[in-house]
Amino acid sequence: MPSTWIARRGKWFWILTISAVVVIAIALGVGLSIGLNQGGGDNPPPASTPTLPPSFNNPNATGGTFWKPAVGETWQIVLLTPLDNTTTNASVYDVDLFTNPTSTFQNLQSMGRKVICYFSAGSYESNRPDSNNFTAADKGHGVDGWPGEFWLNTNSPNVRNIMTERLKLAAQKGCDGVDPDNVDAYNNNGGGLGLTITDAIDYLTFLAIGAHSLGMAIGLKNAGEIVNQTLPMMQWQVNEQCVQYGECVTFQPFIKANKPVFHIEYPQSSDEKKFTAAQLCGVGDASLDGFSTVLKSMDLGDSVTECSNS
Repeated sequence: MPSTWIARRGKWFWILTISAVVVIAIALGVGLSIGLNQGGGDNPPPASTPTLPPSFNNPNATGGTFWKPAVGETWQIVLLTPLDNTTTNASVYDVDLFTNPTSTFQNLQSMGRKVICYFSAGSYESNRPDSNNFTAADKGHGVDGWPGEFWLNTNSPNVRNIMTERLKLAAQKGCDGVDPDNVDAYNNNGGGLGLTITDAIDYLTFLAIGAHSLGMAIGLKNAGEIVNQTLPMMQWQVNEQCVQYGECVTFQPFIKANKPVFHIEYPQSSDEKKFTAAQLCGVGDASLDGFSTVLKSMDLGDSVTECSNS
């Protein structure tokens, strides 16, 4: 063959070869880009930002006929012993469900006062009359600072059955409302049970439906992370130490909804001694506007100082 044809053939061969390689490379690049953008291959999609559950609007938890206190109620709380002193001039008394007889509640109500009955809805206490009804599987980690008390699995049907009976007992004794404590296991390592904010909202929904169906009001205890989600079904907030933790503004939605915030500070505790009584009472602090504040000892005995600005 003529050498010039071979030369031309060689030149065109390399031009075509190089062109094909370029086209293939471009195609591979486009395909890889699309695959990455669509989350293909081994790369996981970007993690979504966690959000709180939406605000609550279950009519089963908000409907019914029950006491609906307004901002400005005065209050007293006594949990250390059965109540034997009713001289504190308060419109609301928060007292233990189990240790007080029905006659105590009736006496308070005869004086025009409302009775909130306290019980722990989220922890096991060995000294309660129904303690033997809990199983080992119902219990999680110990509650920090309270020996012998354990977080409860609030998703457990057995736990919920026990709490239903507690609500019935409160209704039988004539309580105007209930104060279910320890509903914030999500903020305490899930109670060793993996409990979450969503679990807490679901549990409070269950308790609210139960209380309201029996003609009783119910309040939120602490649990500032779920104020907005539970506000529609709660009639008040009971808060401890929001001045100490700098979180009082978190509970202002209750005030704006004309629902009281029953607020306690403990001036004799080591962490609160740095505050003056005026600071604990919220004098000049707008974040406590409208709160019903009392100063108590941490054992929640009879002694109380009511803040004059409340």
